[in-house]
Amino acid sequence: MFEEIDAAARGLCGDELVKFQGHIGGGQYVSVTSGYKCVDFRTFYLPYGQLDVRPTKKGIALRLHEWANMRAIIDSINDDFPTLAGAVPCYMQTDHQDVSTAISCRECFPFPN
Repeated sequence: MFEEIDAAARGLCGDELVKFQGHIGGGQYVSVTSGYKCVDFRTFYLPYGQLDVRPTKKGIALRLHEWANMRAIIDSINDDFPTLAGAVPCYMQTDHQDVSTAISCRECFPFPN
């Protein structure tokens, strides 16, 4: 998802309207939104009886230069430890080919219906 986050962050530097949100796993999301010059990593929750998830106070907002620095560090770690770079997210594993199994995954579907 790094390329999508980078593209959204570049959009903040111009006059574009940016509203990007990506699901990282579990209840964690990343967002980049116009009006805020940051990349926000945050935990969300689903209030009882509600349909829309809400953000919690748990998270971190990185300024754009901090995001660029973190990207460089991540790239360096991936270069030094290629086994980490080759990790496969749960939704790409073979057990997720069956919809009934995938829908019970709490990483992919953290908020059951």
